[in-house]
Amino acid sequence: MSETSTRKRRRSRHTEPLRKVSYQIRASVADGIRSAVDAGAAASVNAFVEDAIVERLKELRRERLYAAYEEAAADPEYVAEMAELDRDFDVTVADGLSHDEEGW
Repeated sequence: MSETSTRKRRRSRHTEPLRKVSYQIRASVADGIRSAVDAGAAASVNAFVEDAIVERLKELRRERLYAAYEEAAADPEYVAEMAELDRDFDVTVADGLSHDEEGW
């Protein structure tokens, strides 16, 4: 893509406004966070906590997606439909390739 591309990008969380929130965590967890930050794991306690939460949210989204995949794979009607679509697209596998290039 060129530099002048109009491709949309995800909004960086660093450009979002900050919101002050308050949570209670165990003292040992807070001490562990502080130790990690002091050791250079993050620029600040806020950054460390935000990064950890963002990673957990990604993990939860991934779990929901995989559960949906498993549900779809267990649905015989869906599996049959996907197999039919796969067969329909088989004719396009070598589409645009010369006879010599088909075995790439």
